[in-house]
Parts: sequence; C-alpha cells; structure tokens
Amino acid sequence: MQARRKDGSVFACELAVGKVQGVEPPRFIGFIHDITPRKLADERLRRSESELRLAQELANLGNYVVHLDQSEPDYYSPQLCRILGIGAAEVALPLTALLERWVHPGDREKFDEACRELESPANAFDCEYCIVLEDGTTRYLHHIAQVTRDAQGNPLKHIGTIHDVSDRRATEDEARQLQERLTHFSRLSTMGEMAAGLAHEINQPLTAIATYAQACQRFMRSPNRDDADVLEALAQINAQALRAGEVIRRLRNFVKNREVKREPVDCNRLLDDLRTLAETDARLHNVRLRIDAEPALPTVYADPIQLQQVVLNLVRNAIDAMSEAPETRREVLLSTRQLPEGEIEIIVADHGSGLAPEAAEHLFNPFFTTKSGGTGLGLAISRSIVRAHGGRLWHTPNEGTGARFHFTLPASPMTLVSKGE
Repeated sequence: MQARRKDGSVFACELAVGKVQGVEPPRFIGFIHDITPRKLADERLRRSESELRLAQELANLGNYVVHLDQSEPDYYSPQLCRILGIGAAEVALPLTALLERWVHPGDREKFDEACRELESPANAFDCEYCIVLEDGTTRYLHHIAQVTRDAQGNPLKHIGTIHDVSDRRATEDEARQLQERLTHFSRLSTMGEMAAGLAHEINQPLTAIATYAQACQRFMRSPNRDDADVLEALAQINAQALRAGEVIRRLRNFVKNREVKREPVDCNRLLDDLRTLAETDARLHNVRLRIDAEPALPTVYADPIQLQQVVLNLVRNAIDAMSEAPETRREVLLSTRQLPEGEIEIIVADHGSGLAPEAAEHLFNPFFTTKSGGTGLGLAISRSIVRAHGGRLWHTPNEGTGARFHFTLPASPMTLVSKGE
C-alpha cells in the first residue's frame, strides 16, 4: 500500500496488523515495512527487461535457456518465439527438437557437427544455418550457445542466442548479383573496345579457309590432280576452322553472363588461354605481349573467367598507356611467381608514361578514369574481384618507365600440402 510520512511524502510499504489474543480491552499490533528500495529495484528490472526486449526486437535477436535437469521450465524470449514462429503449444517442446525438424537438408551436416561440439569439452556452439518453418518460410540463423556445468562436470543448462540474419543474407545476395552484373558489363565494354582486333583475328582463319577451299575446287577440276594436294588443303581448312572456333569459344566464355563458379586454376595456364584474346588487341596497337611464368606454381581456387577479366583489363590499360611510346618500348610483360607467404602473384608491367601522383591516389575509385572514353569501372571492379577471392590489387612504378600492377591470390590449400609433401 501507499503510506504518508509526517512530512507529507508518500512511500510504498507493506502493512501487517494482528490482534493480540486474551487481553482486554482489545489490542492490535502493526508492522510497517518500507519497501521503497525493493519497488525501485523491481522498476529498474522491469525497465531493463523492457529495454532488452526492445533491443532484441531491433536486432532481431532472441535468447533462450534450456534446463537439462528439468529443475525449471525452459525459457524462450518473446523475440525468439517471433523469429521461430513458436506458439504457446510449441513453447513446451525442446528447442533442439524444433530446430532439428526445421533445419535445411543442405545445412544438416553442419548443424549436427555444431551440436556435437556443444556436447564436447569445448562447450561451444557457433553456427550459421538455414531453417524452413512449417509455413514454408525460409530463415537464416546465426546461433551461438554454451553449456553450463556443475562442479562434477555434469551439464546443467544450455544458454544461447539466435540472430535472424535473413535480411543480411538477402542484402549480400543482392550485392553479389549487382557485382556480377557490373562485372558482366565491364566484360562487354572491354570486348567492345577489342572488337576491331578480334574481327581481324577471326578474319584471318576465315580467309585461309576460303583460299584453301578454292584451291580444292581447282584441284578437283584438274584432270591430273594429285589427291595428296587435296588432302593437304582439306587438312588446312580443318586446322583454320578449329582456330577460328577456338577464338569464338573463348570469346563466348568470356562475355556470357554466368554464375560465379570457383575451381582449381593454374595461373600459368590462365595466361596462356588469355593470350588469344589479348594478343589481338596488342597486335592492333603494335605492342608485344610477353609472358614470364614461374614453373610448377600451386593452383588457386578461383573463378577463371573473373580472373581473365582482371588480367585482360590490366593488359588493355597497359596497351593504352603506351599509345604514345616509341615502338621499341611497346611491350607488356605478364609474369607470375609464388611469394614467401604462399600467395601467387600476377604482375602486368608496361613501359608507358607511368601514373601521375594525383591519378594514382584515386585510381581504384569507381568512375575515375584518365581515358577520354573510359567508364572508370574497370579497376574498381578488378579490385573487388580480387578482394572477393581473398587477394589484393595494387600498383608500383616500373623500372625505368611505366607502371606495374600486381595482384595476389591465396594458393589452394591442397596444392600447398602436396607441394610440402
């Protein structure tokens, strides 16, 4: 009840009154207990719980306590119930049983492994997995938990938090799709700039095919024809057709929009495959293309088409940088090597005019370009591709004149192990 002091102030109290038995006239005894501190503590606790509940709602984070010894009912926070869509009937069910029922088959093995870790001496559970609820809703959860044990080491309860990261995953997927579209746009832009060189490269085998076909016709009309000459001409037609087909195949692989697919990649082989696309542009501008590859490099786990995009973009920039250089200096050097840390480094070096200090500072910023017709996206996209593969991209001055662009990629663990053995 509320009581009033002599000075008029009001305070919370507990009042207990009892009658004294066997006395006349009747007497009563009363106890007044000032419970203001307890009321304040209760209010602070309610306010704290309210703030915690609000914070959990804002963070989309729920927590729980599972009593393994069943000494107390399990506790699921209101936000956890909202995340999992748990109703009153399901609150009584074990949380692990619900999660095991809902976990996505693709994440089942990862979830089970994390559960085994929780029961091990490590007492830790830290796993991100996908669940599919009864209504078909898909949610991505980041689940952290630990076990509390008694003095004898027996497990008493599981205490954990579950963070709904579905929005974050959706944002990451949208960002990844945007990155893929930008990369595809950059590839198309690069191929548009190389169209003249590629047309020349494809025209050469087509012209040869036409020439050998005409020769076959002449041989066939000749009364004294030599079948060996006809067979040789047909062989040349076949070889030139394969050459043209290889150029077109690599061009199609390079420009098509596709899912990112990582696989073991031999960087030296990557540069050899890229030569077909890069040399056409180099010959068109009277630039020599030279490859200096360190043998027996470990493979890298990467998307080969995206790596080709990075190297081709750097090669085109190098060619453009030497547009006003003397022909004796027009050479682009592609080199590979393994660093002491185990990373694979690819270097594209030119002998152009180099980079001005003011340009070098903003070189990797989107839409910054030193070319009159450039988009300013090539280097920005190249850096994001390299970073997505766990590497880094930077530039240094070349010896004498020009610039060197370096990028690194982590070597595949399997190849490092094999090389160590």
